[in-house]
Amino acid sequence: MSENLTANTDNLNPDAIATYLRENPLFFNNYPNVLRELELPHLSGAAVSLWDRQLSSLREEHDRLKAKFDEFIVSARSNEALILRIHRLALTLMEAAGPQAVFTVLQQRLADDFNADQITVLLFADPAFVDSVSVPQFVGAKSPRREAFANVLKSRQTLCGRLTYAQGEALFGRTEVSGSHVVLPLATSQWDGLIVITSTDPSRFDVNMGTEFLAYLRDVVALVIDPWVAKSNST
Repeated sequence: MSENLTANTDNLNPDAIATYLRENPLFFNNYPNVLRELELPHLSGAAVSLWDRQLSSLREEHDRLKAKFDEFIVSARSNEALILRIHRLALTLMEAAGPQAVFTVLQQRLADDFNADQITVLLFADPAFVDSVSVPQFVGAKSPRREAFANVLKSRQTLCGRLTYAQGEALFGRTEVSGSHVVLPLATSQWDGLIVITSTDPSRFDVNMGTEFLAYLRDVVALVIDPWVAKSNST
């Protein structure tokens, strides 16, 4: 009988054993003594029972899930605060009297609420008003400064991180630009433009940051500015 047992075990392999245990989940219920007697090697060199290994694994999984849950809570609170700031900013922009007031509000609130060091607005359009006070943000539809951001304006996707040499030249008149930036494309059916949020901290705005809420801000600014932009007579 021992020879038959030896012959049977010789035909088994780890994959076959694993398959059998998966297909027979009640095996250890029927043979609890086997479960108690199983020992698994530990990294420390000591052997531990399967019970202990399972318990340790469950504890590790619990700790991992708890850390993930805590991360979600922190992120949710941060997003809630961000939504509130953008909501307040949107209301203030809607109450601004004229385009220059809109740009002033943007500069002040983004600096205070979003830790921005500089705000640059370029509108590739002409103003729909005559005023003795110049509004330099209107640079005209044919401005050569638009070319450096043509792809961003076409895709309407927010750009985060470093600027190219051409973009630095178009925005600030120099190719060597430090820090990090968020480029928000403004786009309507008849005109487009940019809001560029700049931080002197090179890691403040990176390519992996979420931009969903900033896209909402972009749309609000475009809506508020639109009445002050000269429109084409063609439809």
